[in-house]
Amino acid sequence: MKVLKIISRKSPLARIQALLVAERISKFFPDIEILHLYKNTLGDEDLNTPLNKMPDIGVFTNDIRNDLINKVADIAVHSWKDLPVDLEEGTQIIGTLERADMRDMIFLKKDSIGKNDLSILSSSPRREKNLSAFLPSALPFKSKIKFKDVRGNIHTRLTKLIEGDDDGLVVAKAAIDRFIQNKSSEFEKDKKSLLDIQKNLEWMVLPLSQNPCAAAQGALAIEARKDDESVKEIISTISNQETFNSVEVERTILKSYGGGCHQKIGVSHEILGAGTLMTIRGETEAGEDLSERSLSNNVENYFDSLNQTNYFPKNRDELKFFERKPILDSIEVLKKVKNKGIYVSRSNAIHSTNLIDDSNIIWTSGIDTWKSLAKKGYWVNGTSDSLGENNSPEESIFKEVSWLKVSHKDNLNEAKSVLATYELNPLDISKRILECDYFYWMSASSFELAIKKYPELKERNHACGLGRTLELIEKTVPNVSAFLDFDSWKEAIRNKIK
Repeated sequence: MKVLKIISRKSPLARIQALLVAERISKFFPDIEILHLYKNTLGDEDLNTPLNKMPDIGVFTNDIRNDLINKVADIAVHSWKDLPVDLEEGTQIIGTLERADMRDMIFLKKDSIGKNDLSILSSSPRREKNLSAFLPSALPFKSKIKFKDVRGNIHTRLTKLIEGDDDGLVVAKAAIDRFIQNKSSEFEKDKKSLLDIQKNLEWMVLPLSQNPCAAAQGALAIEARKDDESVKEIISTISNQETFNSVEVERTILKSYGGGCHQKIGVSHEILGAGTLMTIRGETEAGEDLSERSLSNNVENYFDSLNQTNYFPKNRDELKFFERKPILDSIEVLKKVKNKGIYVSRSNAIHSTNLIDDSNIIWTSGIDTWKSLAKKGYWVNGTSDSLGENNSPEESIFKEVSWLKVSHKDNLNEAKSVLATYELNPLDISKRILECDYFYWMSASSFELAIKKYPELKERNHACGLGRTLELIEKTVPNVSAFLDFDSWKEAIRNKIK
């Protein structure tokens, strides 16, 4: 093959996505000449009808697909989430690249912060359903939230937000990232426009635990004719199988509920070092609420000798090994920090209001810490979602910042500077711990204190959540079992001994 014709939509984002595929093909097949074709679809031409009121099948893809079938083009590049869950005869998805960020983000006008009523622009029933539940506790002020339909490409929607009376906008983070990370001069104007617009906005990256993505969000679909074996061979060389498999899982689950952009269902399939994390949240067409989050891993043999009493802790209070005491000098230092990223390891690290300057980006270790800070009046930009800094790292998106982790004085971190705003004063440990064979640790500090006092515990069965606690405990104890959280560990125990 000497020439490969790639077709996509005409929007700047669609062209960027097509170029990403073209660049990957050229890297492996430098002798192939690539021609780009662009086309408006029904979804591009009709910018007035809300997406959930348009036909459910192929509003952004059918017109392009017809050009594939008629051999006007050889492959099509789509945002995979735009494709119907079932393709018609004649074409198939033959590959994808590494997935971009799956999450949504929200922009809010700075002068809308504190309003009693917020109007949020969105194009998704899924977002409206899930964010109606999450945002009231994530925002640093109380407000009634309503959602309003919006159409158009990323820049059009952001312009509508800036120039109109609405307060906020929800978009796919992958779209923002692709503009910000793009280095082509062709899209430099679009990138600059985006950076200029966001100066008047606050932003949050929305956690998948509370707002799982649309099936396939962040992934590109490379579509070709079923009988074009030469194209299939080329794309198989560049395709990312892990992303392909995850998307197929998400689309299969969505299909089981009916499929389509009309659904109020988010589904996220994440492959982590400790297992596969699945999140499903939303509402079925029958009005059934969905809320599932589970970690699939190899812990089947973990509870082989479990009984009614030999596990620790029975409850969260039993694991209170420390009294936390504020370090007042460090708090004064924190007040002076500006234009950095502040990673908050737990809510105890921030004792009161007005300790973090508005110029900083705030990221939290988990949802509970996010909500705690929001109650104290802090605008939180995102969270590691209890997955750890490596599995779900902090982000600044629009500017480069150095990161400062706010934690206790014994917390050491190779990647960040640490500012200790509190110290841990050990308390007595219940001697019942010696009678137990199974342990769940909510922090590496608790584990280290227990092992120091009772070294024989090293030989027993240990579990914890994902992230840094797991990494640190694994340095002392091999074969630590990972669970999603303490509640899922307790549920596994109940299922074993019932």
